[in-house]
Amino acid sequence: MDKTYFEELKNQTEYEKAADFFLDLVRGQIRKEEYLDIVISASTLAIALKEQNDVSPVEEINKVLKDETVLRSLKATWERFSREIKEYSEKYTIDDLRGVVLFTEPRLYSEINVSQTPEGIVNLAIKLLDISKSDKVLDLGSGGSSFLMQATLESKTKNNYGVELNQSNIVISKLRQYVTQLPIEIISGNMISKDYSHLEANKVFSDFPFGMRYRQLEEYMKHNKKLKSYFEESGRTVSGDWVYAMAAYLNTKQPGRTVFLMSNGGTFNSGDTEFRRHLIEQKVIEGIIQLPANLLSSTAIPITMVVLSENNTDVKMVDASEIYTSERRKNVLKEKDIQMILDAYDKKSEISRAVTHEEIKNKDYILYNPHYIGLEDIVHGIELDEITSNISRGSMIKSSELDELISDQETNYRYLMLQNIQDGRIDSNLPPLERIDDKHERYCINDKNLIISKNAPFKIALAHVEEDEKILANGNLYFLELDEEKINPTFALAYLQSEKGQSQLNRLSKGSVMKNISIKDLKKVQIPNLDKKKQDEIAAEYNELNERLIMLEKQIELVREKRKNLVEEGI
Repeated sequence: MDKTYFEELKNQTEYEKAADFFLDLVRGQIRKEEYLDIVISASTLAIALKEQNDVSPVEEINKVLKDETVLRSLKATWERFSREIKEYSEKYTIDDLRGVVLFTEPRLYSEINVSQTPEGIVNLAIKLLDISKSDKVLDLGSGGSSFLMQATLESKTKNNYGVELNQSNIVISKLRQYVTQLPIEIISGNMISKDYSHLEANKVFSDFPFGMRYRQLEEYMKHNKKLKSYFEESGRTVSGDWVYAMAAYLNTKQPGRTVFLMSNGGTFNSGDTEFRRHLIEQKVIEGIIQLPANLLSSTAIPITMVVLSENNTDVKMVDASEIYTSERRKNVLKEKDIQMILDAYDKKSEISRAVTHEEIKNKDYILYNPHYIGLEDIVHGIELDEITSNISRGSMIKSSELDELISDQETNYRYLMLQNIQDGRIDSNLPPLERIDDKHERYCINDKNLIISKNAPFKIALAHVEEDEKILANGNLYFLELDEEKINPTFALAYLQSEKGQSQLNRLSKGSVMKNISIKDLKKVQIPNLDKKKQDEIAAEYNELNERLIMLEKQIELVREKRKNLVEEGI
């Protein structure tokens, strides 16, 4: 099959109707985890029926593939659904059926045992690998062969290998190979328990499972001395993502290139720090591309694409987290999106730049792009760490304990929670407490403390505490004691509420589902170091505008109240 015909099959949408038609025929007879395997097997059998009516379709396919695993799967499908497959074969054309085999994908977040790398990610990886006809290509954890098919068609390579453990994926891959007749060899095996360097692949891709822990993989690594020795000095804190990543790199013949996907956590987790340091010192990290959330069918988390090669003097960083096309329930990378990312990868832009190894070292070997992009030093900027005498987090008080402390009467003790901060101001009526125990005293805020929420979206406020009053802060809040000789607290408040301030907080925060900022990263936030007179002027104007806003809000409330009682007053 050539690329032109492959693209023609992809662009016609009749195959989607064909897949739905067959599913209707077998509705109630298959489990959801069988969905993709059954549909693709049945469609391949339907193709064989159309091509050779006088021969068993199972035998016809087996003549070409000669694979016991595939043979068993096809026999089982034929025995269960031969009548439905015959009806299916009669209704649809060979092109329609080929489209079902090649392009049917797992249903969103459901077929967790079947791996399919999205087309946009595949095309981006192929471009970054820069595959030529003479290259040998390896996909570790090849899933349904979506990467291998596209790479082979694009580059016309003759040596293409996939290593896959899941038997359903292997069957699907080989049936796709039967339909396309592409030079792809699928090897049944575990990508971390065996060394595949004998294949001499110089272009390696991997879309491996996320969230595995080192101890879960350690038993498999025992059988792969080359991989195991690479981690002997790293300790057991290294995340599973880096184990899979290094399996891909160590199976790359040099000079070559390795591209893989990983969760964002691997770029900043403290347990991976020493391992990232090792990679930087070895000069093997070429590029880090942060991709958008909701690209994969198996998870909605944002992901990172990493490029490894030899002798890199810096690291190309691209923040492509906002480059995507939204389609139905997930995001995709279209050709225009891919080109934008590639352009940014090749040259400095608003979303990309080359970062020196020294700068990465100074940031504790964090490879999380937002720590380097969009955070260029503010002119005459000064870090929060330099203008604060202390940064503390509020009390992680248990709800049961808090219930016992809440008072029905007004007291001089208050409790400050995230919901008590709105538009840069703290509610005037905070929940009263009966007392604040000695063990919680250090979690009480002081007058003019800068309050910052731990989680995004970030709320900022300036505390106003009376002499006879104590306010206990919740654990979701940080409170900062500012050096007023260096910074006007109201100016700091105004800046952190601004678009630039919020941008810094967001870029320095971490997390896949809920983003939060650590004290360590909070200290790195920069405030413009203006002269004190200019700070005071901005602070004064901020306070004036704030007073006007409060007056307007009171007027709005009065108008609303009057509107509410208008009819009653007129009767």
